[in-house]
Amino acid sequence: MEEIPPHLPVLLEESISQLLTDLNGIYLDSTIGFGGHAFAIMEKLTPAGKLIGLDLDPYALEYCQKRLSGIQGSYSLYNKNFREFPSLLQKLGINKLTGILFDLGSSSSQINTGHRGFSFQSDASLDMRFNPEAGISAKQYLNTTDADEIGETIYKYGEERNYRKIAHSICEAAKRGKMNTTFELKQAVESIVNPRFLNKSLARVFQAVRIKINDELEAIKQALTESSKWLKSGGRIAVISFHSLEDRIVKRFFRHNARSCVCPREYPVCVCDTIPT
Repeated sequence: MEEIPPHLPVLLEESISQLLTDLNGIYLDSTIGFGGHAFAIMEKLTPAGKLIGLDLDPYALEYCQKRLSGIQGSYSLYNKNFREFPSLLQKLGINKLTGILFDLGSSSSQINTGHRGFSFQSDASLDMRFNPEAGISAKQYLNTTDADEIGETIYKYGEERNYRKIAHSICEAAKRGKMNTTFELKQAVESIVNPRFLNKSLARVFQAVRIKINDELEAIKQALTESSKWLKSGGRIAVISFHSLEDRIVKRFFRHNARSCVCPREYPVCVCDTIPT
């Protein structure tokens, strides 16, 4: 019996049943994580099928490698951002994919692993990076950025209405050397927000900072734009989104690719000859 993984995948049957159109095909799990969807895919693929898995989180990838090692089939795992998949496929000599899966956002394991700094429920160093070895941490960002930019981040990626006051509170704490841990960020928010709305505001602020330092939304836009170019005829893209910011990007992508014409609206006649993918 398989051990229960640190993160249980959502919409497992729904996504896999729609994604797998050819059991001999090549599939990309762009956010393979702890291997929940990947394990289900590998169980269904024939020996001719292949799975390529990407993830920024080295801890999740290590677990996934162990989990998949006991199952037959061809797969390869890479510690990469999904926006990098086109260059990887070129190196691997792969021209087209049968299906691509995106399971967006953070995992419950990342949130629940206190020392990684994703949650306001545990006191830890402000990190929040999916890959702790790459990019700048939340602590570095909040201690080196002015209030206007932090406020813009909180408004844009957290949709928090008290963004200006919270940003100034964060910067004041940083000036005092008090913006190094999750609880210090929490205290900066607590000093501004009505206790009745505190948990929602904390969730929004932490989400906003995480999205900013991991460049999540731009990565999603880039990866989705590229994905349709790499999909073979009849192939499918499955996307699981968690919050409204991701959802808007995903819906816009599918609407655009479902159109029979992508010419600018001011063109009097179609010149693109686009076929919906």
